[in-house]
This record gives sequence, C-alpha cells and structure tokens, in this order.
Amino acid sequence: MNTFQPTRTTKTMFAKAYRIASCFTLPVVISSRSDKGVCKSTIGACVVVNRDGWILTSAHLIKEIQRQQDSVMKHSTYGDDVRKLEQDTVADKRFRKSKVRAFQRPSTGSVRNHSVWWGRDGAQLRDLTVLPAADLALGRLQPFAPDSIAHYPAFKNPTADYSPGRSLCRLGFPFHEIKPTFDQEKNAFVLPQGAVPLPLFPLEGIFTRVVTAPMPGANESVPGKFIETSSPGLMGQSGGPIVDSQGVVWALQSHTRHYPLGFSPPVPDQGKSTKQKEHQFLNVGLGIHTESILNLLNSRSVAHQTAD
Repeated sequence: MNTFQPTRTTKTMFAKAYRIASCFTLPVVISSRSDKGVCKSTIGACVVVNRDGWILTSAHLIKEIQRQQDSVMKHSTYGDDVRKLEQDTVADKRFRKSKVRAFQRPSTGSVRNHSVWWGRDGAQLRDLTVLPAADLALGRLQPFAPDSIAHYPAFKNPTADYSPGRSLCRLGFPFHEIKPTFDQEKNAFVLPQGAVPLPLFPLEGIFTRVVTAPMPGANESVPGKFIETSSPGLMGQSGGPIVDSQGVVWALQSHTRHYPLGFSPPVPDQGKSTKQKEHQFLNVGLGIHTESILNLLNSRSVAHQTAD
C-alpha cells in the first residue's frame, strides 16, 4: 500500500511566512471611555513598511479613531463653554441656564476619553493619508526605533504572476479581548496585566479572484481594488497582512463579505408547528490589492521593497 508522505513544503507551508510577518505586523488597540464611565477597546493591525516608521493599515480603523477624537472634542468644547458661563458673574442666573440649555450636549454613551496604542508605548501616528474608497491608510510612527523590527515586508508586484489559485495566509489579532481601565489622576488608560503581547493568529485561504467595487460605508462611489480569499477576515485582523508562503505581502485585510448559497435548511421545530429556515452563506475575505498599496507608497515617496 502506498501512503502519502508530506513534503517539507506541505508540512511547513506558512511557518516561514508566520515568522517573517510576525516581525512587521503590529497590533492597534483603540481604547475608549464613555461619559458613563464604560471602558472598552477595539483591536486591529498595521504593517510597518520601512525603517522610517511608515505604516499601512485599513482606512476604516482610522475612521473609528477619528470618530472617537471628534466625540472627545465635543465633550471638551461643551465643558469649556459651560464653565465659562458659570464663571460669568455679569449675566444673571436665568440667562446662564438658558444658554447652557442651548449648547449641544454630547449624546449619552458617547466617547469622553480615548487613546490608540500602536504596538509601542508612546508612539503617535503622523503624516496621515487616508483613501476611504480603497480602505487604505498610510502614516508614520513617531518616535520609532528601526532596530525593533527584525524583518521589513516585501510587497507583491501586481504585474507579475498575480493570478488566483495561490494559497495565502491572513494574520492579525482576533479572539483576544482587552478590557482597559481609566486612571483619572493620570488621565490615561491602563491595559490589564497579560493583555500584551497580543497573540498573532494565522488563517489560510485561497486567492479566488480580484474584486473591483466601492468600499462599503465609504462616501465616494470610486471603486477600490481588492483580492478575494476563500476564508473570511476576522475581527482583529483589519489592516493586517495577507501573505504567501514566503512572507511576501499580497494584500492588507479590509473586510468580509457574505454570499448567500441558496440553501435554507429547516431548523428543528422543537415541538413548534411552524418550521423556521436557516439561510446559509459563504463568508469570504477581501484584502486591499498591492496595486493600490504601491500606488500610495510611490505617490508619497515612501521607501519599500517589492517581490515578483
């Protein structure tokens, strides 16, 4: 009887890719505190491009950061306006109260405090460029220690053998929950013990096709260019790399789509006379095409590596 003997490539298909990509894939932890004092976090990922600290991530992560910043600003502005009126000893009390009521109070549950941890303590994102239609964002971390990254990425040349059928691996930080607390004296978030380093999670999928379509939720109707994979992107992988077995970046994780399969098997009625149907879907992942990535890097004169 002939038995299948796995080759070294079969046994370690993405082991090398994991080692390489884990060097340049950083977590993005967005912490927030509501006006009711509820703290929570959102997790994503980014890819460090070069020794100058340039990073790539998904535009929808930046959109969430900017939404929280706007909310914090509204709280700050509202508080300043109220304090100014309270300190106004010329205007009578009734007038001051009417003016306070006229101010636009931030909505209940809105973000009062927020911060972003870019995988490094003290790092801030500068020189930001956002392309919502492509779900792509570019920025530079400051301060940045170039020797902290052992291996920088190479991006797949989109004109060389960029065809479906290749097995790829998506990396990011899903299945990891961080519940921060807020130190009011220091005006800072505190991550719980053991929250970092975040575990990197690989997920294999086959490159199925190239998809050109507007990014869901983007204001522009301009289509973005994405690659589709047979496995879905997971929460916590947004902005993370999609790599081949050599660790070359083919895309950045953007979003997941759900295609109806046309199967609707009945759910056991558990004694009920009316049977419910359960609709079945295929969940696929969409990653930002390297054509968009390289166009952005070249337009900003950001040094990077490519690979055929």
